[in-house]
Formats: sequence, C-alpha cells, structure tokens
Amino acid sequence: MKRKLIFPVLLLTCTCLAMPISQTAFASQHKYNKIKHTKSVSHKQLTKEEAEKLLLEYNNKVKYIYQGDANQFKALKEKNLQGYVFLPDVDTDIGYFVDKNTCSIYFFHPSGYLELVGETKNN
Repeated sequence: MKRKLIFPVLLLTCTCLAMPISQTAFASQHKYNKIKHTKSVSHKQLTKEEAEKLLLEYNNKVKYIYQGDANQFKALKEKNLQGYVFLPDVDTDIGYFVDKNTCSIYFFHPSGYLELVGETKNN
C-alpha cells in the first residue's frame, strides 16, 4: 500500500518543484529587456534617493533598506551594470536592483538571480 502512494506523491512533488525553477533567470543567462517608465528623470543617471523613490512608486507598502551599489555585488559587477541594491524591510532574501541608467527594476539575489520586475513569459 505504501509503495503505491510513494510514486504519485514523489511525481507530484517533483512537478511542483520544477515549475518555479524553470521561471527563474540568472544574471549570466538574462537578456536585458527594458521597461519604459512613465516618470522621467531630469538628468542622465538616477541617484540612490531617486532609485528608492522609484521602488516606493512600485510598492509603497514596505520600506526599503539600501544595501550598496552594483560594484559591491559580484554578479552585477561582472555584467557591468550600474545601479543600487535595496532589500525590502520584510522577511526575505530577494532584494531589488535598480539600474541607474535605464530606471529598470529587477528582483535580485547576490547568487546571480536577476529578473526584470513585471516581465511576462511567453512560452
């Protein structure tokens, strides 16, 4: 009886775990699609304060804690990206990277995970 239950449960578990993994992107594999923002910046590059303001426009329900610029994170530095990294003041290990040249917001983890916020997947 137990043997008959193990296979379907194992199959279902593997299927559920495989779905989120296939939807992740890593910095080394990511194609950098740009989001056009409606608000324009009066000068060429975003400041740290403007980047935080942009995050607050994206989600004002949390506070954001500045973690450093792109030069302090190997995955971003290797891609020659410029911008700022913030962590939301909630229990998570996924932060945000704001590109100071394009005003694009990405989900970010120092391991290399980098995904454009709001990007839709076409399969």
